[in-house]
Amino acid sequence: MPTLPFSKWSPGGNTTLLFPSDGLAPALQCRLARQALTESCLGGEQAGFVNIEAQSLRMAGGEFCVNASRAVGAMLACADDCRQQTGDTAGSHENCVLPVASVDSPLPSASEGSALQRCYEISVSGWQGPVQLRVRGYAPYWRVEAILRLPEITVQRMAEGIHLVRLPGISHLLLDRHIHSQPEDCFAAAALLRERYDLRQEAAVGVIWWRTLQGQMDMLPLVHVRDTRSDFLESACGSGALALALSRAQTAGTKSFSIMQPSGSPLDIRFFSEAGASMAGVDGPVSLVAKGQVWLPDAAD
Repeated sequence: MPTLPFSKWSPGGNTTLLFPSDGLAPALQCRLARQALTESCLGGEQAGFVNIEAQSLRMAGGEFCVNASRAVGAMLACADDCRQQTGDTAGSHENCVLPVASVDSPLPSASEGSALQRCYEISVSGWQGPVQLRVRGYAPYWRVEAILRLPEITVQRMAEGIHLVRLPGISHLLLDRHIHSQPEDCFAAAALLRERYDLRQEAAVGVIWWRTLQGQMDMLPLVHVRDTRSDFLESACGSGALALALSRAQTAGTKSFSIMQPSGSPLDIRFFSEAGASMAGVDGPVSLVAKGQVWLPDAAD
């Protein structure tokens, strides 16, 4: 049984498995992801396949994911650090061992200067243009901002306290918890909502219960990916936070948000203009949890 290299990341708590794409067909990627994400295997909330040389990410279900994109930013910085350490500009650097930052070392802030900052640009499944990644810090802790050029996005009111935001590669239903309380069975409730609003054929759908409490916005995301047949109550959701910020910006005219995730770590969203284009940044922590080899039966296909 052949092995498959993997790395396990925590972008704000949203446990993400990344594998080399190596020409794997989309159907095989789906099967590998379903196996790897189980608790009896590696465990996680989502999986993606990366081509470092091409700087591309394809999520297992072909969906768009902000947090996995941010994890790839940390992966690229890690690979650059390996090249610098070994002096080798080629190779996969999968087994490179890096000196790591102290657990007590604080993550760098945006104001600490360009010495700690590296920038990359990647293509990501579902998204229509390049995703810019601004990385600060060193292994195993980074802050990574995904910077997106926004297409025209409509926030659609579906019912009192329910809005639909369709992003490229994923749609989100936003439920105001002041009107729609969090259900006891989020999975059943999300399935009913997807059916009610005719979202069953979407590549990926998030159902997000959100509220503002004592001035702090927080959210609970449940994400369904059609092709991987997966449903996860996620510990963080970058595209969901972006959708929620877009909805609230339309209502309040605010340009920046800090949205607490179920992991207890906030994601910071900002809206700005660049060369006449509407842009968004989604910023937060990323940590490397593990890397190694996994044995998956379907890897032999």
